Amino acid sequence: MNVTVAAALTAPSLGAALLLGLAASPASETVKLQFAPAVGATVEHEIQISSQIKGGDLSVVMDGNEVPAQFLPKLNFAIETSTAATFADEFLEVEEGIEGPWRKRTISAIEGILSMEMGMGEESFDFGSEGTSDLDGNPFLIGRDEDGEKVVRWATEDSELSTEPLDLQRPEIDLAGLLPEDAVSIDDTWEADAGFLAEVLDFGRTLPWTWSGSDSAQIPAPGVAEWQGDLDLKVADITKVENDVRCVISFTGEAVETVTKPGDLSQVPVAEGTATETTVTTFQVEGEITWSVSAGHLVSFELEADGEGEQVTKKDDGQPGPAYESTTRHTTQLSVELD
Repeated sequence: MNVTVAAALTAPSLGAALLLGLAASPASETVKLQFAPAVGATVEHEIQISSQIKGGDLSVVMDGNEVPAQFLPKLNFAIETSTAATFADEFLEVEEGIEGPWRKRTISAIEGILSMEMGMGEESFDFGSEGTSDLDGNPFLIGRDEDGEKVVRWATEDSELSTEPLDLQRPEIDLAGLLPEDAVSIDDTWEADAGFLAEVLDFGRTLPWTWSGSDSAQIPAPGVAEWQGDLDLKVADITKVENDVRCVISFTGEAVETVTKPGDLSQVPVAEGTATETTVTTFQVEGEITWSVSAGHLVSFELEADGEGEQVTKKDDGQPGPAYESTTRHTTQLSVELD
C-alpha cells in the first residue's frame, strides 16, 4: 500500500461489485463491532500523519500589566510535520499477569519530516530536518497487566538494546474505544469520547526521534498531550468482501488537544526562572473507519481536521523577577491516513 494515497472507503458501484464478486449486506443486517483478533493473527497498517500550523499575533502581560502592541516584535511562524511508518501487531497467547491482547509489535519504515519558518521583528529563520528512530525494525512485546498498567519489553529476551525507546509506547492503536456497546445496522448512530483518537493522533509523539542537521536542536519537544471532546458516529455501510463482513463508520465532532511542556524564556527580558507552555487547540474533525466484523479489528481509518487555538507561556510561580505571560494564536490543519 502507498501511504500517500487515501483509502477508498465508499462502497463499490453495482457493476464493479458484480465484477469483483462483492455483495452489499442487506440494510436490515445487524452486526456486533468488537476488538477480538484471533491468536496468531498479524494485523499490519501503514500510517501517515501530516499537519500544518500557522500563527503569530503575540501578546504579553508583564507583572500584571499588558504590554502595548507597539513595544512587541511582530511574530509569525509556520510549521509543517509529517510522520510515516508501517506497524504490525502479531497477537499472541496471553501470558500470566497479562490482561487482554498481548502483542508482538514491529514498527518499521519510520520517517519524520519537519520544516519551520519563523519571523520575529526584523529577524527570520527557517530550517528543515528529517527524523529516524531507534525503534525502527526492532520488535517488542506490549500489553497491560491486571491493574491496567502497561507491560512492554523487547521481543528478544537477551536483547542488549536500551528499553528507553519503549517508554512512550502504548498498547492500543486500534480505536476500539469508539465502538458501540450494542449491535448496529446501517444508519444507526452513537456517541464516543474523542479522547480515544489519541491512540492514532499521538503516534508521532510515541516514537523516539533522532533529527538530522545542525538546526535539529531548534525542534520543539513534543510535550505531554491530553485529548477530550465528543464524536458523533454513524454506520454508513455494511459490506461483504468474500467471507469478510466489513462495517464503514463515518464520524464528526470536536476534539480538544492540550499540550503541556517546559516553556522557553531565553528570548524575553525575564530570562530568569522556569516557565510552562500550554497549547490548546480545538479541532473540528470528520472521517471514516472501516472495521472487519469477521476478523474483529480495524481495517482503515481516515481523518481530516481544522483547528484553532492559542499557546500560553507563563512564568512559573515563585520564580525571580516580574511575572510574565505571553500568548500566541494559531490555526492548524491535520490529516491522518491509516490503511
